[in-house]
Amino acid sequence: MKKWPFFVAIGVAIAIILGCAAKQAPVEPPKKAHVFSLPPLERPITLSTVDDANSLCDINLAHAERLKKEILAASGQRTRENTLERMNEIYIALERILYTTSLTSYTHPDKDVREASEACERRAMEVYNALNMNPDLYAAVKAVDVASLDAPARRFVQIVLRDYERSGVNKDQSVRERLAVLSQAMVQSSQDFSRNVREDVRSIKLTPEQLAGLPEDFMAQRPADEDGLITITTNAPDLFPVLTYAKDEKTREALVRVNASRAYPANEPILTNYLQQRHEYANLVGFDSWAAYNADNKMAKNPKTIQGFIDEIAGITRPRAGEEIETFMALKRLDNPETDGFYSWDRFFYIETLKRQQHDVDSQVVRQYFPYERVKRGIMGVISQIYGVTFQQSDRPVWHDSVEAYDIYDGDKLIAFFYLDMHPRDGKYKHAAMFSMNNGIEGLQLPAASLVCNFPEPTPSNPAYMEHNDVTTFFHEFGHLMHHLFAGRHHWSNQSGISTEWDFVEVPSQLFEDWAWDYDVLKRFAVNTNGDIIGRDLVERMNKSDSVGKGVMNMRQISFAAFSLGLYNIDPKNINILAKQRQVFAKYSPFKPFDGDYSFASFGHLDGYSSGYYTYMWSLSIAKDVASVFHEKGLMNPDVAHRFRALILGVGGSMDAADMVRNFLGRDYNLDAFRAWLAE
Repeated sequence: MKKWPFFVAIGVAIAIILGCAAKQAPVEPPKKAHVFSLPPLERPITLSTVDDANSLCDINLAHAERLKKEILAASGQRTRENTLERMNEIYIALERILYTTSLTSYTHPDKDVREASEACERRAMEVYNALNMNPDLYAAVKAVDVASLDAPARRFVQIVLRDYERSGVNKDQSVRERLAVLSQAMVQSSQDFSRNVREDVRSIKLTPEQLAGLPEDFMAQRPADEDGLITITTNAPDLFPVLTYAKDEKTREALVRVNASRAYPANEPILTNYLQQRHEYANLVGFDSWAAYNADNKMAKNPKTIQGFIDEIAGITRPRAGEEIETFMALKRLDNPETDGFYSWDRFFYIETLKRQQHDVDSQVVRQYFPYERVKRGIMGVISQIYGVTFQQSDRPVWHDSVEAYDIYDGDKLIAFFYLDMHPRDGKYKHAAMFSMNNGIEGLQLPAASLVCNFPEPTPSNPAYMEHNDVTTFFHEFGHLMHHLFAGRHHWSNQSGISTEWDFVEVPSQLFEDWAWDYDVLKRFAVNTNGDIIGRDLVERMNKSDSVGKGVMNMRQISFAAFSLGLYNIDPKNINILAKQRQVFAKYSPFKPFDGDYSFASFGHLDGYSSGYYTYMWSLSIAKDVASVFHEKGLMNPDVAHRFRALILGVGGSMDAADMVRNFLGRDYNLDAFRAWLAE
């Protein structure tokens, strides 16, 4: 997942998507070199104290105010230098705040620092929204003679003007004032919703007997208390192993039920208000719904196309899912003859059961080849080989003792920074995502980002074996990371980093998952404690077993895509979110519903991705087509990887996504590879 800060999520950010070329040319410098007035960043910004957060805000908001005044005070002809370059610097100054505060509010161990970061974010968003609705700034950009500009700058103007209009700048004063109020209200709703999801960790207490089937190292790390009970939380290192291995259905059910009630009831009124705020905002700027507003600057363009895609994929997938459910039910009836259906708490357990029966793949055996440290080093080794870069650990300040800092070199040249914040703790983001820290700006700052995950943490007595699904997730998030970092060489901030269309952003990450399934890749680092390298036969069986439950898993994804679109594609005036969830899941979800399923309250994508959860399947359909080139030449082929880096990753937002893919494939992308994958 790419974690978008709120100023991107509300859809009024300047997401620049630039022209097209047969191959990526060197970054075109300004015709007249611009000297930045912002101080360069020698290293990424990290916050340690409340004062750090306040200072970050004060300094960069002052820069933004100064630059705004300089633009408005300019006399005579509007030019690149007196208008566009200063606008670019305003965006850079605000990104320094908003990227940093987003990461800090999701990860910092000190609640006071998290809250100070949220307060700073609100201040910056108020300034950002005021800038986006300033008619004088809009007029200034519009007055620049685009004929005098190079191609990237011309496209910059085009998209800036489009996004100004999407923000309502050309509406009358009363509408702009209402939009400003709504924008700030949406910031607060976003923060409140996400905080409740992040901080609401629930747990159940179980006897060792109720956890029969769990791996020995899992049990050893969770000793029973004085009452003989073991506490199991809804954090990922507890949740997924229990759902995969616990033989007792009641154990799995109990954990799913508490997980499905996280952030409920607190988030129900917050989400209800959020839906209404976004709907009103979209209406005021000329769209029928937030879904229509959100789709307008994506590849899909409109909700009708998105719904058509969802239904097309559902039509392909539903028959297979139905057949799989019958197979799983036959297994479940052997364990529970009185069962009345296949529930979400059955999914991982019976997929695991069928993998063992049909393909002799036991995940408890597989995980012994994937201790965390070897996986981490292995993934970086793969990237180093195919892209020709090297990683060097750094002693830069970090926000928690478990966080690691790294530098990336291309030859002898330092090109990027990143951090790994990979293990769970209180108050931290609960899933897996890549957080941008700053966009790379040629001549001003190198790109920086952090991976934020919740994998098991190794100790001297515990190597922290990872489920293969976690290994795949690790590859996925590193795909996002390298996309952001390799695209950090542009002049315009909104062409740098992952600034492409939102429904394309999951392509590099989902593509990189394929490396987690390739024997020639895995043999480099998948070694058990006896020193045995994972066997080719086992990897082949793992690949075959990956098709087990594919229909069920894809219908689950489709149900979430349909739910996120459905919530935002209607007037939410009298909405009942729980009823809407039940209605959509009844049509698309492969699982039998259960009372007490309030999972919408902790569905974090309803904030950042809003109506755009379809992005995952949409991007996957493109990723499968792109992957065909890698598989033909070999995943470790550096020539293909360098082409991919040059024609897609490094392009950032400097051309339309469809043009990037066409340049790489030599043709328009299609669904053939995706349909073939669904049918495997």
